[in-house]
Amino acid sequence: MGKNLIYLLIILLFSSNVSIKAQNYIVKEGTASFKAKMPLNSYIGKSDDLQGAIDFKDGTLTFSVPVKSIKTDNEKRDGHMYDLVKAEKKPNVVFEGKFMDDFNFEEKATQTLNAKGDFTLAGVTREITIPIELKLVSEDTIQLTASWSLLITDYNLERPSLVFIKVNDKHDLSVDAILTKK
Repeated sequence: MGKNLIYLLIILLFSSNVSIKAQNYIVKEGTASFKAKMPLNSYIGKSDDLQGAIDFKDGTLTFSVPVKSIKTDNEKRDGHMYDLVKAEKKPNVVFEGKFMDDFNFEEKATQTLNAKGDFTLAGVTREITIPIELKLVSEDTIQLTASWSLLITDYNLERPSLVFIKVNDKHDLSVDAILTKK
């Protein structure tokens, strides 16, 4: 009888840990932004309309941003950006991937996990790997931060210019989000 009770407790202990890992989290609030540089100038585009989810059971994650929610504080530049990335036909920037590492729900410190997946911009999809920092704020809340760079010409986009000065090919991207258990 005592052994059966111990086995039952062990099974419950491990199954409760699995049920925590099996949780789905969705973006409660979040931002996505980019920084573009050119000689003597730079600008930032930002969206507060980040949407997304993480399924820790299978390690998948999906995030998207409506292109027209991205603002640079200059309407004319925004209009050019929407035309450049074909926002009417390709209305979202999307990342769909899978974690290459496991998230440890027992760890209280920030964990950096790599996610490999498809990043789609202006209808062009490329496989990338993004380092993602995750922190378990509470059992129901996770904080996410990610930063990476891309070359816009890799997505068949022409570098915008102001007079004869072109924007750098390299753009820095970042995502900050609070996710809650679904």
